[in-house]
Amino acid sequence: MQPLRSYSGLLVGFVVFGIVVWLANRVHSELNDPGFAQTVLIAVFGWAGGWLVGFLVAPNTSHELKNLSQATSTITAFVAGFIMAKIEPSFTPIFADGRLMNEPIYGIRMLIFIICFVVAAINMYVFREFNGRY
Repeated sequence: MQPLRSYSGLLVGFVVFGIVVWLANRVHSELNDPGFAQTVLIAVFGWAGGWLVGFLVAPNTSHELKNLSQATSTITAFVAGFIMAKIEPSFTPIFADGRLMNEPIYGIRMLIFIICFVVAAINMYVFREFNGRY
């Protein structure tokens, strides 16, 4: 019964992802914004990041726990140092002159990223935690 639950959870996650992409398409057509492909790329990036985080927080064996803890510390150091230094200047133009408020697509893209990230992280965690070794 447990594998059925975890597979149905994955199916729900993919349905949510499909709904998010469909809603993004509707928003882009309503705003006459040609950047739909960028929004889908942001959604996929959020989905992949969520799967990675869900994978890292739900190890199945003690050997995997040891390996994943090393990988997690390496990834954390990378994110904290390099990426934060590179991302911060990218946010400056978004918040300058009220651009975020004048162009709602930035907020919509951030919401899409967060939704995809959280749903994917929960999906991978539940799948690995309740499905055991696969």
